[in-house]
Amino acid sequence: MRTIFAALCFLAIAGIPSIAAKHDFQTGKLINVTADETLVKGTTHRQAIFTVQIGDLIVTARGENIGRKSGDIGHGLIVGDEVRAMIDRGNMIILKPDGKELKTKIIKRERAQDR
Repeated sequence: MRTIFAALCFLAIAGIPSIAAKHDFQTGKLINVTADETLVKGTTHRQAIFTVQIGDLIVTARGENIGRKSGDIGHGLIVGDEVRAMIDRGNMIILKPDGKELKTKIIKRERAQDR
């Protein structure tokens, strides 16, 4: 009985990474990459802002904090190029040129014809 339970637990746990790793990326266009600074309790925080068009939807999202001496805030992404991106609840995940995922927080959604 313990062997069967252990085997079922192993199969359940082994299947979780394969389910979580699958993303439904869509092809979009990187419209803009900028930086935004905010002042919180006397400390300046600088974050990258990514704008991507996926179909007729334009999504603007805020990336992680970036340091003052950071080089490329766009993580190798080039404005005007096609990117692979997906919307996951309140986040936009962008596939970087090196194959890694860049998770950003959505701050604005708009239709392309309204722009």
